[in-house]
Amino acid sequence: MAFDSKAEHVLPTGPKGFPPITLYGRAAWLTHASGVTMYNLATGKAVTTIKTQNTPTYDLPAPRDLSKKQAEMVRSRVSFPVPVQIGGIPAVVAVVPVQLAKQGSGSAQAGFEVIAARADNGKLIWRLPVDIYGDPAGKLGALLVEPGNGVVTVTWTEDDYMTGTFAVSLDDEPRMLWQRAGFWMVGASGDAALGFREEPDEEYSMAGVAASNGRDLWAKGVPAGVTWAVKSNDTPLAKLDDDSEQAQLIEIATGDFVLSKRAGLTKRMSCNHGEGGTVLLCASKQDGALAVDKAGKILWRRAAGDGPNGWNATVEAEFKDLFYAKGKDGAFVVDGRTGRTVSTDAGIVPDRVNAYAALVYTDTGTEVHLAKR
Repeated sequence: MAFDSKAEHVLPTGPKGFPPITLYGRAAWLTHASGVTMYNLATGKAVTTIKTQNTPTYDLPAPRDLSKKQAEMVRSRVSFPVPVQIGGIPAVVAVVPVQLAKQGSGSAQAGFEVIAARADNGKLIWRLPVDIYGDPAGKLGALLVEPGNGVVTVTWTEDDYMTGTFAVSLDDEPRMLWQRAGFWMVGASGDAALGFREEPDEEYSMAGVAASNGRDLWAKGVPAGVTWAVKSNDTPLAKLDDDSEQAQLIEIATGDFVLSKRAGLTKRMSCNHGEGGTVLLCASKQDGALAVDKAGKILWRRAAGDGPNGWNATVEAEFKDLFYAKGKDGAFVVDGRTGRTVSTDAGIVPDRVNAYAALVYTDTGTEVHLAKR
């Protein structure tokens, strides 16, 4: 799938970086300090902006007017919008830090507002205020939002430090299902969330938690040398790095290791998975590439190098089982199922891709490049 090299529109997402923007169908969704905005990919125009009912925690200008410092701060504290289903209807959920209205004689409480909107027309489905128990010690942020089976799970931060996790039901009448301080989700799949659990002796364990009720599914000691760099990729697997050069894949639902260090996965490899795809592709310029299915079975490898079967590129974007990579000779597209290069004429090097358009982050906003027909 190739895209027009000329941008059709530039969305006002602010300074270059990684704006919290998601493609869903023929629209792009951008979370910001005061809510979420839906843009039509065909016109580049805002279809709707849904603002929080509660006062936003961060009093900032519109995204297009942010300074670089403001943009970096807010992008680390509002969630990327995530595609979900609510009552069988395609929808988008975003999480924004707010000051919840005070109750009675009490003071305003720091919390979040979870916003759900229809994916087809941007109309609000519901808003849900979430009170963080106790008195948060710092400014709140929504670090990670993971959709599951009828639930969305959120890791929150205080002053950018992971602090806890809560889950919200994706019903017509939503509710908070559970909240756990001291459990920090780093990935989720189906009804399982993977994270680190704080223990009474101030040590930590790795744990899998049921997204529907917050109960532990499994727990194990953190393997020696493991860093906090556990990366989930919207698959049943997560990449686990430690203080060696190698890495492993762990199954989120069981805690079992499905790809050992001997398999060739390295710390420098970045693992990517396209929405709706079947393949997890892990690659780096220095160490080559390998692809696995959702059970961790290796499908193919390409050793690092410049030859016809070598790998010397970084993966920039993905769509289903297609991976858009950038090498020294430009952009190319790899079929994740076979490892074959299927195109050397993608038109651009995208940051995000779907069936209708590709997004490219620039200093003046986010370019929209429409798919060639």
